[in-house]
Amino acid sequence: MIEPRKELEVLSDYVPGKSIDEIKEKYNLEHVVKLASNENPLGPSPLAKKAFLKAVDNLHLYPRGDAPSLVKELANFYKVSENQIIVGNGSDEIIDMVGKAYIRNGDNCIGITPTFSVYKFTTLSNGGEFIGVGETAEKTDLESVLAKVNHKTRAVFICSPNNPTGSFYTEVELVSFLEKLPHSVLVFLDEAYGEFAESPLYPSMFKYIHKFPNLLINRTFSKIYGLAGLRIGYGISSPEVIKNMWKIKPPFDVNLVAQYAAVEALKDVDHIKNTKELNKKGIEMLKPFFENLGFKVLPTQGNFICVKIGNKAKELVEFLEARGMIIRGLSSFGLPEYVRITLGKKEENLFLMELVHKWVNP
Repeated sequence: MIEPRKELEVLSDYVPGKSIDEIKEKYNLEHVVKLASNENPLGPSPLAKKAFLKAVDNLHLYPRGDAPSLVKELANFYKVSENQIIVGNGSDEIIDMVGKAYIRNGDNCIGITPTFSVYKFTTLSNGGEFIGVGETAEKTDLESVLAKVNHKTRAVFICSPNNPTGSFYTEVELVSFLEKLPHSVLVFLDEAYGEFAESPLYPSMFKYIHKFPNLLINRTFSKIYGLAGLRIGYGISSPEVIKNMWKIKPPFDVNLVAQYAAVEALKDVDHIKNTKELNKKGIEMLKPFFENLGFKVLPTQGNFICVKIGNKAKELVEFLEARGMIIRGLSSFGLPEYVRITLGKKEENLFLMELVHKWVNP
């Protein structure tokens, strides 16, 4: 028997949201709505669809591993240099590259918790210790994160807006944190949901990359751009950080179709506008609905709401699934009394509301 790496002993499988096919098969249903994985209910950009079809004739060719066209578009979009950008096979790979490039055996990494589990997975798989700070649904003060930093700390993971709670950090909070943090510690600022943020206090931190070369901002095409199925994310940081990440990146893993589609999706202003408007209407529908039923809804700047149901949260999730509605229970995030609900189309939200009302008033 071949012995695996010791780090595998502490790793747990990622717990994804349940799929539509899975629920159809389990409950013998024909129609199922999924509001569990924060996907764009409008689907991909029409421009991205055209690019996808155009790429079909070139599927026999290897993609350029350095994705030059996409990198150029992103550099122009964010007003940064091309050597400040790295692309990956989803944000998951950007996080993985951080681990491979910077996390060493015996290091520790700190994360705001509860949050996206891949930060912990990457830390542990590279021999590091993951230190979670917070452990509740309330927003974690960054000062409490600073208190955990020591000479072994290599990276701090901050998701803003945070998944699954929807909270975010202001410019004042983040800059103050970065000024106090040793510059030898990488700050992974995950803005996967940043495009959805409507608050005037939600910051644009790209202007601080020159001042803080240890700042890495992560974004993705999976959420507002609706390209989750193509798996494409990107990071923006100082040239020094990006150079090291390119060294450990597999050469052909960002596929050709994803590169074509992402370039066009970035240009589709109307699709972004329509998605944001739909998202805003979804909050206006679902937040007061749950609050009027006596449930607590956390403030959100993402494309989802986090609702405290109480000790019957799992019961609600199962009730909805059996009737063709998938939402996300948050036990795997350490919040067993909460659920996370993606903001859907009007008819999807109404279907959810109808079922929840039946559960509350059988």
